[in-house]
Amino acid sequence: MKPDLSCLAALALSATCTAATPAAPAPPPEAVVRAYADAASRNALEEFLALYHPQIRKYRFPGELASEGLAHNRRVYERSFAQNPDLRVDVVQLIAVGDKVAVHDRVTGLASGETVDELTVYEVEDGRIVNIVYVERLPQVASP
Repeated sequence: MKPDLSCLAALALSATCTAATPAAPAPPPEAVVRAYADAASRNALEEFLALYHPQIRKYRFPGELASEGLAHNRRVYERSFAQNPDLRVDVVQLIAVGDKVAVHDRVTGLASGETVDELTVYEVEDGRIVNIVYVERLPQVASP
């Protein structure tokens, strides 16, 4: 059975648990990354951000720190989602090994009209993305 990706993001939003309620096991890392792409495609900012660890760190390959923290990413994605209301992120290929998920995705619906292929590696702990490494981002070249 395929997990409902919007439900995974909603679960991340509801961080309140009572002592009488046992904690549900964290979803597998690949499900978290698919929920992340799904939330981006729906312009669901709160669900998207709920999948980040509060101290999320993003890097450009091979290791240059590009951004850090939830507050910074909220500002960036509020603007990005507003500028790209038709954004869509489609997972082309996904490979998960332990808590790492490598994804080739295709981004369409950008205000620029571009279609972009991306290679990104995510590290997921306890159902939240803690590190992202942007390995490559290439605009697709239109065929003649």
